[in-house]
Amino acid sequence: MRTKTYTTGEAASEIGVSRQTLQSWIAGGKVPVPKAIEMGHVTVRLWTKADIEKARKFRGALKPGPKAKKK
Repeated sequence: MRTKTYTTGEAASEIGVSRQTLQSWIAGGKVPVPKAIEMGHVTVRLWTKADIEKARKFRGALKPGPKAKKK
């Protein structure tokens, strides 16, 4: 049986953040990420449930920041 994998966008949705937020965490080295693989002319990361759970734990450890002021 093959392990289900998720795209970065799908992983972000599972974690409860935007794709841009997850990409920011990746760029900042804040979450462990699956190895990038080449699929034709595109490089992708295929996330497993275990990968998503690691990122979800990081999200849970975040403290809420100040709310943006309304203009």
